[in-house]
Amino acid sequence: MILDRLDRRLATLIRLAALVAFDLSVVNSHHHPGTSGRHLVVAVLLAITTVAWLTWTIWPAREQAITPELYALALGGGGLLGAAPDSAASAFVFVAATTAGLRAGLGRALTVVAVGALAGGVTTLIYNGSGIGLLAYTLGFAAIALAASNIRQARERAEQAELLLAQTQRSQEEQLRVARLEESTRLAREIHDVLAHALAGLTIQLEATSALLEQGADRDAILARVKRAHALAREGLQETRRAVGALRGDSIAAPAAIEALVEEHRASADAPVKLTIDGDPGRLSGPTGQAVLRAVQEALTNVRKHAPGAGVTVEVHAGEQPDEEVVLRVDDRRAENGDATQPSALAASGGGYGLKGMRERAQLLGGTFSAGARPDGWRVELRLPPPVASAPSDGRRP
Repeated sequence: MILDRLDRRLATLIRLAALVAFDLSVVNSHHHPGTSGRHLVVAVLLAITTVAWLTWTIWPAREQAITPELYALALGGGGLLGAAPDSAASAFVFVAATTAGLRAGLGRALTVVAVGALAGGVTTLIYNGSGIGLLAYTLGFAAIALAASNIRQARERAEQAELLLAQTQRSQEEQLRVARLEESTRLAREIHDVLAHALAGLTIQLEATSALLEQGADRDAILARVKRAHALAREGLQETRRAVGALRGDSIAAPAAIEALVEEHRASADAPVKLTIDGDPGRLSGPTGQAVLRAVQEALTNVRKHAPGAGVTVEVHAGEQPDEEVVLRVDDRRAENGDATQPSALAASGGGYGLKGMRERAQLLGGTFSAGARPDGWRVELRLPPPVASAPSDGRRP
């Protein structure tokens, strides 16, 4: 047991030294090895144990099973126990029983003990006529096999505990990695929603200002556009503060924020926008209200990019009953003459992350998000399950 933890060379030297000591005890016993009778039996048994011990020394753990040298060691040692009782031959059986218990457990170790006890019983009855002393040895062999088996089980439990600990650590690391990825994704959504909306409005105002300058427009018209750009920049900063507050867990008044978005789009895009919010506005709070607000923001930004000047209808159905969904629809319409609205320069600024972010928000809340073309324009639709808890409301929004 201890030898398994030592350096292999040192363990081999200790095994060889032990073999020499046990062999010398047999050689120096009263019934020492010889060429006839009992002495010949002792010589043969000593040769068997020596070869088996050397094999066990050379391949100490070649496989986790009961190997032939262990049976041979028990057989030779048990035979010497009766043929040369004044020697240390019982050590051979103890070693065989211990090794078997460490390798294969108690059940199979007892077969090795039985071989040693049987061999010892035969030689004891032949040469001594009484097997009373053998009973004590047999109990000792069984006890050492039991102790070795218990050590083996303790090792297995320790290995399993280490494996479980390693698996737990890997699981915790994976959970931490997923949590970091989710947090990074959430931050990316907020940054995109705020910057895309604010910068889109600024770009439109700057494009209009540039066009006015090229056309030689009067100072007041140009100044109005510049002031509008300044106002959009301030609104972008406010929106950034609201986004930071949302990341910190602050509540947001979604209905009022949606109205502000619609008003800002109406003023900056010079396009008609119709807003309808019905149901209980208290249901537009927390993550649900945040998702609806960001979806409206993304939809209006995309209209600015891909269909500037198109009329927009924003419908928010907050619902009133506990089982009612929260539904948002944003539709943009082409010009009445049927000509398709031409995309703005913003259309070349890239895209895809906003819609992806809206879809992620919907999925996190257990809802659905869709965006696609209609015969007369484009529709964005968000459906969210009922909020867990609705804030009380004193009135209804038209």
